[in-house]
Formats: sequence, structure tokens, C-alpha cells
Amino acid sequence: MKRSTKFAGILAAAAVAPILPAGNAGADDSTLYFSAGSMNCAIFGDGSIGCDLGSPLRLSYTVGTAYLPLSIPINEILIDQSWLPAHPTFDGGTPYTLAGGNPSIYDLKTGQDMWGPVVEHAGSSCRIGFHGSFTCNAKGRGFSAYSGIISAAIP
Repeated sequence: MKRSTKFAGILAAAAVAPILPAGNAGADDSTLYFSAGSMNCAIFGDGSIGCDLGSPLRLSYTVGTAYLPLSIPINEILIDQSWLPAHPTFDGGTPYTLAGGNPSIYDLKTGQDMWGPVVEHAGSSCRIGFHGSFTCNAKGRGFSAYSGIISAAIP
């Protein structure tokens, strides 16, 4: 496949991603809710991860060695498919936040690495990293938040 054709396909997937529906945060009894800084997140029983970001952040994708920043600030990010990179959702609410807020990742941690707490649930994980960065991995995909940017890779 030509590089320009592959890149066009990636751009088309990125354009469609915002219109995909987000899951209902209360739909699964085995959902783990937690907060990390201003982010409120949920790891669902099927391993999907969604986070309400607390304040709008910029999303950027890494495609091979290219950096593709998106100019639209986002308030939510979701990993719900193994074939789709982490992507924003635009439902207007806070579907990954419990009424009254989510418990701290520090209170629910299932482990600790050299930088901070780790939560693991349903085969997925989130962690506090170097200099307060925040990273989640699910379904073979991931995203990281640091310095006002959410970064995800497109293989």
C-alpha cells in the first residue's frame, strides 16, 4: 500500500472516530471508576477505558515517525476497539465520572511502579508516570496525557 493511501485512510479513521458513540459508564457492574489529577476514568468489564479529562486538552496522533496534532480540544477520550486508536467522544456529559466524583487512583491502586500508582482491571491498566504524566493501555491501544496534550499512536 502506498504511504499516501495509508495516511489518507488514517485521516479518514480519525475523522470518523469523534462520531462513534461512547459507552454508558454505569452499564457494567464490574466497572472500576477512579480519578487521577483532574481526570475521572472508568475501566469497564470488557477492558474498555474512558476518561473525562477535567479540562479540554489537545489530541495528537503519532503515525510512524510523523506527528499529527488535531486542532480541536477534547474533554473525553476512549479506547473501546482493538482496531481503532484512542479517540475522543463528544457526548456533552461526563460519562466516566460518578456522581460526587471518582475515588483516587492512590486509594484503588493494584500496584506501584517507580513513578506512582497503577490500577489494573479486566486486562487494562492506567498509571501515573514520570513528572505526573498519565497513561492508559487497553485492547492493544493506549494514550498518554502530559503538559496539556493527549497523545496516541496509530500503527
